[in-house]
Amino acid sequence: MPNSNREFDAVIVGAGLAGIYMLHRLRGLGLSARVYEGGAGVGGTWYWNRYPGARCDVESMDYSYSFSEELQQEWRWSERYASQPEILAYISHVVDRFDLRREIEFDTRVTAAHSTKRRAAGPCRRSTAKL
Repeated sequence: MPNSNREFDAVIVGAGLAGIYMLHRLRGLGLSARVYEGGAGVGGTWYWNRYPGARCDVESMDYSYSFSEELQQEWRWSERYASQPEILAYISHVVDRFDLRREIEFDTRVTAAHSTKRRAAGPCRRSTAKL
């Protein structure tokens, strides 16, 4: 397992929209973090739910991250209510744009986690079996 002996300031479970934002935010604060994602790619719900017609039920602009004006200006949604493939492409773009992928361990599920008084993010037991 990559980085199995490395300690982090924070451990994030899941590379969905919230997990990606948390990683970006913690990195901005100068903290080390690792994301463990059960799937083979980023996106959370939008990675797993690939059925025909899947789309967002709020306007695409409202679904965008607001932490970067540059990001908001460079991404153009093709529809008012984005489809699953476009949302997934957006999330992947954000991850690559901010170089977050190197801190995400894919195909990995957290099976146990322990914290100590000294470190909030103690050792994690992980499984790397394909889902």
